[in-house]
Amino acid sequence: MSQFEITINGTTLNLTTEDMAAIETAMADAMRTPHQKTFRKGTTGNVYAKLLNGPGSNGQHFSHGLPAGYIETDC
Repeated sequence: MSQFEITINGTTLNLTTEDMAAIETAMADAMRTPHQKTFRKGTTGNVYAKLLNGPGSNGQHFSHGLPAGYIETDC
């Protein structure tokens, strides 16, 4: 089991590979249920995630689509 030391905004966390997987899963679940806290059990503790700027919020939304009227061609 690999361990990582991760620092975010001055806070250092010691996490395992399994913790990273739990974080990823909790975040994916949070994407499906905006504004609701999701839970996963990690090896070093509980992992909670909540999407704050999902549908129906005042957060910014980005689109990867092309603008209307834009046509791509290959020459």
